[in-house]
Amino acid sequence: MYLTHSEIRQLELLRKNSPSDRFLLMVQLVDGQIKALKAGLRYKHPDIDDEELEQCLKSTMKKIYSLKL
Repeated sequence: MYLTHSEIRQLELLRKNSPSDRFLLMVQLVDGQIKALKAGLRYKHPDIDDEELEQCLKSTMKKIYSLKL
């Protein structure tokens, strides 16, 4: 597997961060993914309530993270 110049640069910048900074970045990225998933689900299903949205989100995340790549 070959990395692009920008991927190499990103890794270099990440390595300069402390472990706690890298963890915070990961939390922010996951939070952004969850918000994007919720927005997409809300767009596809505008009539569902918040509880149904959470159930749909959990189901979608289970599908995503159980994929065998």
